[in-house]
Amino acid sequence: MIYFLTTRQNKFPIRRYLDGHGAALAQRITPVLYERLLAETEFPRGAYIFADLELLTDRQRHEAARIWQELAARGYPLLNHPAQSLRRYDLLRMLHSRGDNRFNVYRVADCEPPRQFPVFVRGENDHRGSRTPLLQTPEELAAAIRRLTWTRWIGKKLGDTIITEFCDTADETGVYRKFSAFIVGGQILPRHVFFSDHWMVKSWKLADTRFLLEEEAYIESNPHERQLQQIFATANIDYGRIDYALLDGQIQVWEINTNPMIVGSGRGGNGARAAVHDHFAIRIQAVLERFDAESSQTIVRSQAA
Repeated sequence: MIYFLTTRQNKFPIRRYLDGHGAALAQRITPVLYERLLAETEFPRGAYIFADLELLTDRQRHEAARIWQELAARGYPLLNHPAQSLRRYDLLRMLHSRGDNRFNVYRVADCEPPRQFPVFVRGENDHRGSRTPLLQTPEELAAAIRRLTWTRWIGKKLGDTIITEFCDTADETGVYRKFSAFIVGGQILPRHVFFSDHWMVKSWKLADTRFLLEEEAYIESNPHERQLQQIFATANIDYGRIDYALLDGQIQVWEINTNPMIVGSGRGGNGARAAVHDHFAIRIQAVLERFDAESSQTIVRSQAA
C-alpha cells in the first residue's frame, strides 16, 4: 500500500487521478491528509509519499520530519524528506550559484535588489505564476510591491513573496516552451510541453500540428533524463514534477511541484492531445505499481531481518 500525503487545501490532484486514469490503483494508493497523519500515533505498514511540501507550515514540516524518522526506522520506503527537500527559493538560488540557472530569485523581505531587469513578483510556495507583469526598472518593482502589499493576495506576509529575474527562453519565432517531467523514485517520466507566445506559460496555447509532433517526440525520447535526475537529486526530491525551459540547450528550472496534477479525472484527455495524456497515464501507472510491489518486498525483507 502507498500512503500519499497532502495538505487539506491541495488534496485534489491525487484524488482526481484515482477517480479517473488511476482508478486501477485505487486499492493500492490511499490519500492521507497531513492534518490526520500528524495526529496519529500508529502508522500502517506501507510506502509513504510526502507530497505537498511547499504548503506545509513550519510546525507541520517539523512534525512530518519526526514521523519520517519513525517510519524510516521501521524500514518503510519513503519519498520526499519533509525537512531536507529543497523548495523553490532555495533550489533556484542554488542552481543560480552553480551557474546552471541564468536567473536569480530574491525574497522581498530580504530587501536585496535584483542584479538584472526585467523581473516579476510571485508567491514563494504557490503555483499560481506571476502576480505582476514584467517590471522593467527598480521604480516599477517598488510600485508593484506597494500595490501587492494592499491586496488580499499578499495578505499573508512579504516573507512569502519572491522577485524573479526574467529569463527569456523564446525561440527565434517568439515561441516559449515549458517542459514538464515527473520523478517517481528514480524514474523520470516526461509529462508534456506547453507552447505559448506569452512568457508566462501556464497551459497549452499554440496547437499547430508541428507542436503536437514536437511534444510527442519529447514524451517518447525523454531527452533530458540524466540532467533531470541530477537536478532532482540536488533538490533531494523523489516525487514531483519539474517545470523548465531550455536556453542555448541548457536547462533553466522554474520550479519543482511536489503535488502536481497527475492526470485529470477525464479519461479521454484534451482533444488532439488525448494520446499524450493516455500515454503518460499508462507509464505512471506502471511505475506506481512497481513502486508499490517493490516497497512491499522491501518491508518484508526488513522485518524478517
